[in-house]
Amino acid sequence: MAVCIIMMSMTASAISINKALLDHNGTVTLYDGLQEAINASSDGDVIYLTLGTFKGPFTVSKKITIRGTGETSIIDGDVNISIPGSPKLNSPVLEALSVSGTVNVGAQVDDMIIRKCKIANFTIGAQIDGAVLDRCYITNTLTLSSYIKGMTIVNSKLQQVRANSGATQNTTFVNCNLSTIYPNYFSATIINSVIRYCSTINSSVLINSILNSYDVSIGSSSVAQNCYWMYNSNLIDSSCECAYDTSFLQSKGYLGTDGTVVGIYGGDTPFTLEPSVPKVTSSSLELDLEKKELNVKLTVSPQ
Repeated sequence: MAVCIIMMSMTASAISINKALLDHNGTVTLYDGLQEAINASSDGDVIYLTLGTFKGPFTVSKKITIRGTGETSIIDGDVNISIPGSPKLNSPVLEALSVSGTVNVGAQVDDMIIRKCKIANFTIGAQIDGAVLDRCYITNTLTLSSYIKGMTIVNSKLQQVRANSGATQNTTFVNCNLSTIYPNYFSATIINSVIRYCSTINSSVLINSILNSYDVSIGSSSVAQNCYWMYNSNLIDSSCECAYDTSFLQSKGYLGTDGTVVGIYGGDTPFTLEPSVPKVTSSSLELDLEKKELNVKLTVSPQ
């Protein structure tokens, strides 16, 4: 509760103060920077970031969660996820923040979750299994590799997808908008997604997806089921948004896994990088000199 009140008040103030709040078993400590909070943290802790920019690089070497306020919590630099012991995680590593550099997985980890983040580049330099990128926006490049034993990318927007030599078909994209896929070594399962450009998609399975017929080709080693080719390049723009309206796509049966139109922009729970926390919609602060009381009133929206 203490963390929620502090974070809601910081959101209401809309002031960039570059603070990190470390929640350790319900005890909250305020730090001037993210590195100090990471150094003081233990497995299972949560670090809450206020608005502002936190100068990196940073290494996440413990089983902690770093949670921001959305795109307004900015890590300016790289983040290396390198937790010893090949752990299995049970909470997100990064959530609701922006990373201007590269997020790299530098040590083996299972069940890693990154949620509601805006990230310039994402690379995998160690084995991952059961990894999930949920409602993320990769503004530059996601690079697949042979280290991936299992990864699902859901409700996300990706500007470029590349693959290193040896990358195997262990990645699944669900309800994603993919602007550009570079075909060398790329293979994946793509479901309920929009693809704007790929010269030839090989060794992949595509299901219930929308493809730009002018710039996307399906190789003989791939399988496409119930896919829709758009015969006008203007119908999928550079942001990989689909110009067809919801009613048309629904009439053709192109629905996402949640029953909405394919891609990330048409769902009942639309693509968003905002954290799943209450938001302060109004606030007031009054000092009662007679009672020597400070009266605080907050109007909070539902989560």
